[in-house]
Amino acid sequence: MKSGFSIDSKLNVVWKDILLIWNWWYRNLWDELILLWNVKLLLQQWKKVTIVCYDPDWLRKFFVQFVDVGKIKFIPELPKWFRSFFNYIFRYGMKWFWRFVKWDTIILGWWEILTEENPWAYRYWRISIRPFLWKKKLQNIWKKKKKSDLYIMWWIQIPKNNHKKSQLLSLLKNTTACYLRDFDAVEEIKSYVKNCDFFMDTSYFAYEWDKVSLSGEKKIEKPYVVVNLNKNAEQFFDELVQDIKSYSQKGYRIYYTPIAKWNNVYYQDLQYAQRLEKALWEDTDFALLDWESDFDNFAKVLKWAEKVFSSRLHLYLIASFLWCETKVYPYQRKILKMQKVIEELL
Repeated sequence: MKSGFSIDSKLNVVWKDILLIWNWWYRNLWDELILLWNVKLLLQQWKKVTIVCYDPDWLRKFFVQFVDVGKIKFIPELPKWFRSFFNYIFRYGMKWFWRFVKWDTIILGWWEILTEENPWAYRYWRISIRPFLWKKKLQNIWKKKKKSDLYIMWWIQIPKNNHKKSQLLSLLKNTTACYLRDFDAVEEIKSYVKNCDFFMDTSYFAYEWDKVSLSGEKKIEKPYVVVNLNKNAEQFFDELVQDIKSYSQKGYRIYYTPIAKWNNVYYQDLQYAQRLEKALWEDTDFALLDWESDFDNFAKVLKWAEKVFSSRLHLYLIASFLWCETKVYPYQRKILKMQKVIEELL
């Protein structure tokens, strides 16, 4: 790893009690891996870590494979709609709301939450950190010496829409520091936040990728490729089919891996498994490669693939960390940006 980034890289976070707000992940592999190493980094610094979760029970169960979950608190995220608000109150009561006020430090970490590429991005982060902003405003009024800190991580895109831009700039005024994972974003945000630095996407450190290679090549009964497609990149469907058809005709196994397994059309990759299978050679050996219950096995199978085809940045980066030959279908700017980072750092 170049640029001095290693497993010992540290986040310069001052206070001890940390709240990680990571709303836009749930059974979406890459987001979980990013979150995982942030947790490990903070635990190494003896921080008390609490994670805002869509599903605390599920995340705790997934993290058991990697970290001592007894050192982490998992709490449900704040509701974003009227119906979810009443369900939230019915299930948890008002006590959870006060928990969002007590932390001295919040780390806001999302992929697309601060971009225009998702129509609801700005609405979501405002709801999630509103209690924190109220607290910070009161601290300024009361002239408290100990201030609350907000850190933003990963990717910020300055919007063209003036209304959204004013919202983002208002947030950045309350931001202590930004740790961003692509060089262009760092240069862009430095004009607004003085403490803005590059920090390698922490998913790189979430798993011991080298141990997969060092364990020796797994005995492969038949050659195979690994494939993923998602709704946002649907326009690449025909190109993907053409790319993998030659492999299926040669008798290769086609592994389809659903990186995102949420319950809406944009975050449910399984919907393309059947479509791809029907579009391939009639006798194609088609199978699913899952990551959720046994990540070690997922990494080993992925490592020894003849080639990886992916429209999700998530799978592309994991394959890059494992030095797999990969073709990516870039449907968003973040994919092209991270390709540049990977080329320079790995």
